[in-house]
Amino acid sequence: MNIVVMSKLLFFASDYKIGLSALLCDQLIALYKCGVELCAVAGDHDQEDGLTEKLAEFGIPVIRVHNLDVHSNFIMLAKKLNQIIEENHINVVHVQNNWQLALISYVKYVALRRKKLKIIYTIHAFRNNSLWKSRIAQIVIGTALLLFADRVICMCTYLKKKFRLLSYKIVLLPHGISDMFFYEKNLVLPDRGLQMIFPAQFRKGKNQDMIVKAFANHIIRTGDVESKLILPGNGPLLDDVKKLVAKLRLQNRVLFPGRCPKDETYKMYMNCNIGVIASSSETFGQSIVEPFVLGRCVISTPVGVAIDVIKNGYNGFIFTTEQELSNIFTQLYNDQILIKKIGTNNFKQRDVFRWDKICLNYKRILLNG
Repeated sequence: MNIVVMSKLLFFASDYKIGLSALLCDQLIALYKCGVELCAVAGDHDQEDGLTEKLAEFGIPVIRVHNLDVHSNFIMLAKKLNQIIEENHINVVHVQNNWQLALISYVKYVALRRKKLKIIYTIHAFRNNSLWKSRIAQIVIGTALLLFADRVICMCTYLKKKFRLLSYKIVLLPHGISDMFFYEKNLVLPDRGLQMIFPAQFRKGKNQDMIVKAFANHIIRTGDVESKLILPGNGPLLDDVKKLVAKLRLQNRVLFPGRCPKDETYKMYMNCNIGVIASSSETFGQSIVEPFVLGRCVISTPVGVAIDVIKNGYNGFIFTTEQELSNIFTQLYNDQILIKKIGTNNFKQRDVFRWDKICLNYKRILLNG
């Protein structure tokens, strides 16, 4: 008779310049609900109010480590983590970035000398909006993971292809979406033209200017007076995009609500029927998954999880150029019933991004890996 011993997990729930992360809190809660024995470690700050209280409601222990997310005092932090691992009888550690990987690798091979300690690493970013920085990051991260990680979680096929040499360690496991995106039991979509949204930072590689230009071309071609575009977010290129909008005389058609908390973004999604993503690269793509889960039509460049879930004309569209995007706008404007059909197809498939389903697969990784 084989006896399966459940792993006890130490989960890093904060990140550099973010603190205790809302996304990672959702993952922690789902892991706890599906029976994973765990405790969390985080730095001094929270990404948003209420996260600590949210975890406390479920009785999930969060151990605060001073300056964990500052990237200094390496030896002191390693000793503290060593103590946490020993006191809590941890045998699996899930890290989210290279700093955390370095700390736990030091604990495993130098301070603790416990070769059986298993390290899981989720790739969240790799400078993917800069070509040369991306390649350097892939080499650095890939080498570190090759040497020290036992399992590597990639959130989509697009990301897995960037780290081919690690394929034998890689597990494909998407990120989930906050429960608020599953509140709606029935699909209701606006039916007045194209009501579009792209929540993202205004920085190189997000390409909001491409969307604006494609939208302007569509309006000139069709005379569309109904459609609007919402661009939540802030960043160094915000003023440039605003100037472009003014130049094209679209001030009443393109809205800039600024950086918004998730609940406000959710409300904006509910007033839209299309999510449009123009990024040059995405590690995963929350802005792809959120409209997908809400039953919106998704129009995206072939990045992140888009190539895993979008089939042209069935649950969205893939584009690569401004002209292609403009043509898709016009196609949907002329056939608005198609928007509803596509949204319905996505709404039916949305459970693939529920955290509880994803974490059941995660649990199998812990048990069998």
